[in-house]
Amino acid sequence: MSRPDGTTPIAQWTDALAARSATPAGGSAAAIAAALAASLVAMVAGLTASRSSYAETRPESEAAAERAEALRRRLLELAEEDAETFAEVLEALALPRTSEVEIARRNAARDDALKAAAAVQYELVLLAGETADLAEGLVVHGLRSAVGDAATSVFLAAAAARAGYWAIRSNLRRLYEDAEAERMAEAALERLELVEGAETRVRLRLAEQM
Repeated sequence: MSRPDGTTPIAQWTDALAARSATPAGGSAAAIAAALAASLVAMVAGLTASRSSYAETRPESEAAAERAEALRRRLLELAEEDAETFAEVLEALALPRTSEVEIARRNAARDDALKAAAAVQYELVLLAGETADLAEGLVVHGLRSAVGDAATSVFLAAAAARAGYWAIRSNLRRLYEDAEAERMAEAALERLELVEGAETRVRLRLAEQM
């Protein structure tokens, strides 16, 4: 099976994820979950903008719908990029290590590949966070009958952000005294905490309504 990309139907993505191969894997699945979250934002924002009773918030809803479409497309691209970077990690790990020179070359290639993979997941955390922010706004101000859809978007985006953060931690755990890696992990944690705050607020809001 050829590696799926940003234009691949979701059924083929699930086939590829279920296959007995190391890639695509969790990072791609998290990016797809975030893309689904962005899709729900686009739907709820579009529905809200189309209703005359929500005319006061139409500019914000239309802007949210437009941004969500861009997020959805980029997140699907990240699913592909995650599979590519993880494949590069595996290639680096497969390099020979029968001499000190080969070991040094392999370690350098491994570290570069792991940082590239972490960078993809870092962007995922940021975009999932932005998706969650848009979705939370729609929970509060969007079409009332679509609150559940907006909340689902928040929950999916939060799950993707959590997955992305822990993928970053996993990828960077062997990079010691690397200031860039440390900054990336710290920034990802800060963004994740904001996303989880949104998730908690939405959950409490739903509990109050129901």
